[in-house]
Parts: sequence; C-alpha cells; structure tokens
Amino acid sequence: MMYGHRARIGYTSPPAATEIFPYEFYLVAPEGVTLIVTSLAIFEMNADEIDRSYEISLRAAREQAKAGADVVVFGGVPINVSRGFGNVDDLIRETAAEVGVPVTTSLNSQMAGLKAMGAKKVAVVHPFDEHDAGPTRTFKGRLEGAGFEYVGCAGAGYAAVDLGRIPEGTAIELGRAVRREHPEADTILISCPHWAVAKQIEPMERELGIPVVTSGQSIVWNALRICGIDDRIDGFGRLLREF
Repeated sequence: MMYGHRARIGYTSPPAATEIFPYEFYLVAPEGVTLIVTSLAIFEMNADEIDRSYEISLRAAREQAKAGADVVVFGGVPINVSRGFGNVDDLIRETAAEVGVPVTTSLNSQMAGLKAMGAKKVAVVHPFDEHDAGPTRTFKGRLEGAGFEYVGCAGAGYAAVDLGRIPEGTAIELGRAVRREHPEADTILISCPHWAVAKQIEPMERELGIPVVTSGQSIVWNALRICGIDDRIDGFGRLLREF
C-alpha cells in the first residue's frame, strides 16, 4: 500500500516558506492519510501577495487533483475572501467542477468546526498584531457572516514571516487573557494554522472550561470527514475526539 492509501489531502499553504502546518498535520492525521502541499506567496501579507496567492491557489488545485488528491483545501482566510465573502461558495463550487474532486477552504472548515461544537459567542486568539484593524475586521466579518457573535480577540504581535519562531505556550497564554477579558465567550477560535498550537488545544480546553477550535485542527477534521474518514482522534481537542 502507498502512504496515502486512505486519503490524500491537498492544501494550498499561504506562507511562501511553509513549516508548521505540515508538522502539525502529521501529528494529528491518522495513519494512511497524507498531505499534498503547495506553498503560495505570503511573506508580508500585503495586497499584492494575497492577490498572487489567490491565482496560485487555482493553479495548485488543478495540479493537486491531477496528482491524486482526494480533496483540495484552499488555505488562508484572507486569500479565501480576497474576492469577497460572498465569492467563497462560488470559488468552491466552480473549482470542484473544474478539477473533479471535492474542494473546501480554511474558512469553511473553521466555521463548520465552530458549528459542530455549538459555538455562539466566539473569542479569537491569533499570532498577529491585535491592534491591526485588518485582521480584526476579518475575524468579525467571517464570524458574524456565519451566524456567530464575535466578542473580541488577543494577538501575539508577530509578522507573517516569523510564524515559525513563535514559542509553544504562546496560544494558551493568549487564551487565558482573552478568557479573562471576555468571560461571556463560549468558544475560543485559534486562527492561523502556521504557528505552534496543536499540543495546546487539550490543556486549554481543560483549563479554560470551554471548547477550542483551531484553524489547523478544523482543516484536518473537515478534510477527513469529506473523505469519509470518521476516526475519533484523541489529544487534539473535542472536535477531533467527538465529532
């Protein structure tokens, strides 16, 4: 049998130098599931890089499907929504029709994960500058557009090029802070699958007493379910263990 005999998951990865997501994918994914990854063009997360990454994503989906991917996940919410939130479903439908395999996005995976967990009031933890209005608008827009209440966020203050340098433990520290500031939150969303968070999900859920959904966790969960793989996976939060 080949390595990906159960499923081969395609992923268009925003960072031009992709490091963390593949590592955490293989921490979480069951045996027999492999990752086909195409890196995009993000270093500084500016408009030109986002636009180029959108176009690269479309080409990558065709290439990954030809290479045998069972599903293609468009990574990077800023890239997913760069043509408008209303365009995301069209992007999925049209690309899937063209390449002949199921297609989803990081955005859809996160929202599906939150829905599965019964989230209503969501606080966001992310690796970027919490005072940057761009990410804040994106978090608020994506959550409210999906029917959730956005209650606030906490950011680690890192640039996109430095995501691989963020120490383990940063996400849980931010989770504590956002929980104190927004006790009304019933779920925490850890945004961005390109910093070290996978091993912090279980400790955060135990300590804070509410569900934690992360970008990377929800991408793997959603892709597995699309491929018909219903394994319950321990160690990385309720989403993978119970749904």
